[in-house]
Amino acid sequence: DNQKGKELTCRLCGSYWMSCNHLESARSKNERLTSTDVPPTDNKVLDLFTAYKDKHLNTKTLSEISNKYSPDVSTFYFLQKLYQKPTNKEAHDLYLNYYDQIKAQDFNDTIDDLLKSYVVVFVPGLAYKEDTTTGADFARQRKLLTEKGVRNELIEIGEWDLVENNANLIAQRLKYLASVNEKILLVSASKGGLETAIALGTILTPEDIKSVKSWINVGGILRGSPIADNYLKFPKCWLAEVALWTKGKKINLVKNISYNDRQRAFDSITFPEHINIINFVGLPLSTRIDKKIKSRYCSMIKLGPNDGLSPIADLTVENGITISELGLDHYFRDDNIDVKTLALAMVAVKLDQNGK
Repeated sequence: DNQKGKELTCRLCGSYWMSCNHLESARSKNERLTSTDVPPTDNKVLDLFTAYKDKHLNTKTLSEISNKYSPDVSTFYFLQKLYQKPTNKEAHDLYLNYYDQIKAQDFNDTIDDLLKSYVVVFVPGLAYKEDTTTGADFARQRKLLTEKGVRNELIEIGEWDLVENNANLIAQRLKYLASVNEKILLVSASKGGLETAIALGTILTPEDIKSVKSWINVGGILRGSPIADNYLKFPKCWLAEVALWTKGKKINLVKNISYNDRQRAFDSITFPEHINIINFVGLPLSTRIDKKIKSRYCSMIKLGPNDGLSPIADLTVENGITISELGLDHYFRDDNIDVKTLALAMVAVKLDQNGK
């Protein structure tokens, strides 16, 4: 029940050396919420981990925990399991260290020079031209990189086009860029993540993109979105058709990102082994859902914790490294998101330098 879920959430918070009061005050002060590698010690928390120790860390498992306890218990379980994996913990610590350096403007010449040896290529999200408030155009990140003398490019895809059409555009441009540059960092957002995944794992060969060293997947709806399936049902399908008609598009755009269809297709994709994949996911807490995504968040709650467009486990490439931001949602609304993206880029550089 709700009380049991709330109690276990607080106990899980404790396993991160954070009380619920700290969580509340940190969010109100816009402080960064972090996790640690401290293993759970509370008996009730241990019981939870024991009960699910043989379960795969996927949406099915998280939805079971969410429905039995609460979405936040499930979120903290996901977070704890993530950082029990040494590669995730190491990458997360690197990310926080780089963030602190950049934020303090302690960005030394060595780090600067390392980043300048790469070309950072961005793949935007849905409606990135029409609605720049979402940040799907990476304008702030590109501006910061340009100011630091780091070469960067935004791949111009159709903001309302079908996934496969955009995947072909991405593949074509990446193949060319890989032929004229030695080191590429690829960054995608939202629907662009799905399109990038298809380009990398289905259309291009490893030989085509040897220069692509890392892919940073920012909130990618890799397996589509349950929201799309909701809008394929009556009466919402009418609303979707009218809205798309005003943009000269048809309902097949919604069908194109169906969660029911895409999750099966995504699981068959194989990515080139030489590319480091970094998943960057927002993990909102159910008590702090932004009103702009609340209805969508609630519509998917049977699938467990989500970011407002996708269940959180479906935002990740399984064999990749995952770095999270507790308290943020799909849109990563944060005054320091440009700095955080730069910190992610530095993590990618470091992994490449270490040959990972």
